[in-house]
Amino acid sequence: MNLLLAKLKPLLLTVLFLYSTGTIGLAQSTSHQEHARINALLANAKTNLSNQNLTTSLNQAQSALRIAEQIEDVQKTWEAENLIGEIYLTQNDFQKAIQLFLELSIEAEKVRNYSVSANGYLSLANIYSHMGAFVKANETYEVAYNQFSQIDYELGMVEVTAAASLNHLTANEAKKALTSFKKLLALAEKDSLAYFKLIAHDGLLEAYHKLKEDKKGIAIGEAYLSIIANEGGSPQMAANANNRMASMYFEMKDYQKALATLQKSESISIQNRTNNKILVQSYLQLAETYEALNNQAQANAYQTKYEQLSQSLPEEITYHPDDLEDAETLARELERNSKAIITEAFLTKKEVERNKRKDVMNDELARLKYLEHEALVGNRNIGHTALEAEYIHQDLMVAQHEFESTERQSEILSYKESLIRHQLELKVAEEEKLILEQEAEIQKRKQQIYLILGGAFLLITIILGVEYIRIRKLNKLLKSQQATIHQRNVELEMSNATIMEKNSKLHKAHNELKRTQANLIQAEKMSALGMLTAGIAHEVNNPISFVSNGLQILEENISEAFDDLTTFEQIIQLNDIDEIKSNYNIFKSENTSISVLKKDTADLLGDVKFGASRITEIVDGLRIFSRKDEKKFKKAHLHEIIDSALLISKSKYKGRVQIIKEYGSDIPSIDCFPGQLNQIFINLIGNAADAIEGEGWIKIMLQSIGSKYVRVIVQDSGSGMTEEVKKKIFEPLYTTKESGKGTGLGLSISMDIIKTHRGHIDVRSKVGVGTAFILTLQVDLMKSEKSSNQS
Repeated sequence: MNLLLAKLKPLLLTVLFLYSTGTIGLAQSTSHQEHARINALLANAKTNLSNQNLTTSLNQAQSALRIAEQIEDVQKTWEAENLIGEIYLTQNDFQKAIQLFLELSIEAEKVRNYSVSANGYLSLANIYSHMGAFVKANETYEVAYNQFSQIDYELGMVEVTAAASLNHLTANEAKKALTSFKKLLALAEKDSLAYFKLIAHDGLLEAYHKLKEDKKGIAIGEAYLSIIANEGGSPQMAANANNRMASMYFEMKDYQKALATLQKSESISIQNRTNNKILVQSYLQLAETYEALNNQAQANAYQTKYEQLSQSLPEEITYHPDDLEDAETLARELERNSKAIITEAFLTKKEVERNKRKDVMNDELARLKYLEHEALVGNRNIGHTALEAEYIHQDLMVAQHEFESTERQSEILSYKESLIRHQLELKVAEEEKLILEQEAEIQKRKQQIYLILGGAFLLITIILGVEYIRIRKLNKLLKSQQATIHQRNVELEMSNATIMEKNSKLHKAHNELKRTQANLIQAEKMSALGMLTAGIAHEVNNPISFVSNGLQILEENISEAFDDLTTFEQIIQLNDIDEIKSNYNIFKSENTSISVLKKDTADLLGDVKFGASRITEIVDGLRIFSRKDEKKFKKAHLHEIIDSALLISKSKYKGRVQIIKEYGSDIPSIDCFPGQLNQIFINLIGNAADAIEGEGWIKIMLQSIGSKYVRVIVQDSGSGMTEEVKKKIFEPLYTTKESGKGTGLGLSISMDIIKTHRGHIDVRSKVGVGTAFILTLQVDLMKSEKSSNQS
């Protein structure tokens, strides 16, 4: 046992010496340098990423990752991996980005490092959101939030809430975004997180803008600017907030405040040299605002600035999914592919490690057997007993196990040392190659710049010469054009005089046309009245008969009453009371019909009143129909106009057509010309009655549509119309009636009246079923006319 330990001791000392003097010494001497190189590479990679130099940025980030893994710096490894994922995302290489962060999260979950795994899932969710897979992104944000909550890491949960809120905003889920940003603001104010307060206000400002809640948005914007000023927000945030508030003022048509807010944004951007994209947006909004203020010169100036500055911006690589469902499908497919690749790589790695450990174990066992053999041969004494040999064998077994452990550690340290050296050599070679490529690129660009400058100088010289010659020619041409313009101006003045004279004639013709149209409407009205005269005469004759017959009988009853009064007076004049009583009893027995006479008289007076009332109704209906309306609209109740039309048209439907009225409740009075609307309803009711052969029905429905419109439906059970007839019914002089029964102007004039009232008329008809005319009229027509005139 002692001999074996004596032989193993030099080997162990050698391994420890190499480890202590080589590996540890190398790590201590290079650690500071490697950290500096990682920081420099990451900074350069971020700069190249912002300048869209994606290939160079990716190489630098990958180099930083390799060095960070070599020195086992977890923080720098995470920073490098996160930057690589961002580059993949900018390149729209979603497969690599998803695989990178998914593998990182899975490996961290295995060792229960939920801080790293949650950050990985947060980056994954951001990738899904960028792809347009907003549902998948929400699911992954929830996973990240739950993992942060397992370790009670509040800042991480706040970060996830902020990212999920932005995801809702990008998905145009403005209401969800509003709720989420309010939650974020509450969390940020609770823990005094100034950065997340800024993010919450920025998101709320955008959400209110999308929801068209401009007043609330402006209030949030003012609070946002106050936080930026007091809690360290960037000038870029202030400029961006002013641009959004200006958009809200513009939507509210407060152009002066929009202009003042945009000028603040422009000043902040220029003084602090903020992102040119914000300044470009300011120029575009300033051009639109000046145009709204009718300042065309300033609008053109800012439009020019916008075009010049926008051309200098680098082209951004963006991803716009054509179909959100396709984006969701793609995201889930890429995640499945990534999991398959990660699983396969893990199995391959496990198999390689298993084979490597097996080979090392076999080598160690072979060496131990050799050492055991040497120890047994070198220490064998012939006189030893079997018991001593067993002791030696047990000591050798213990030494074998000790050697196995020591040898394994030695091999691992040796492997790490060679791996670190190999990685350093590769890193140096890559850096040298990168430097040579950069130097070659610089030389190439210098040559290109010299060529461009020389060509530009030559081109400018040629352009200036050509322009000089062209300007001289233009001056000569300008003089001749000025003379031509003067001559054209004289001709134009003469042409203007001619046009004014023609306009005067056209105005007169227009007025004449309006008078003709009014006369035509009145003529059609009188024509319709003429055709309805017989029916109206019949309608008036009945109540007149009531009045005439009643008056004749009333005359007889009054004569009889006067005779009774004369007899009664004679009885009163008698002086003897007994004689008066006797004569009164005789009078009373002979005149028992006084109560009957009183009742008959009352009934006759009722009939006379009814007849007079009917005559008044018919006269009022005729008055509404035949009147000439005033020049201004007046308030009127549609049910009164319709009832008047039904009364006048009664001769057409009486006795064979049932009238069904369905007048809705709370129908408001409308602005209209009552006589003209009365003429429309007489036309529609008359046409409906003519379309019904024999018995049938006409239904008139009156409905209120909100507070702005009223609808009238005139429906009949007539024969209906074909599509060909329906297309022509509003044409002047078109009629389907027999000669002498229709002028063909009723519906044409009705259409003109509806247009005058800014209404709408629609027709639904089916042969053998019937026809329905649907009229839609405004309630406050005078108010709408005033607003249209003001605009």
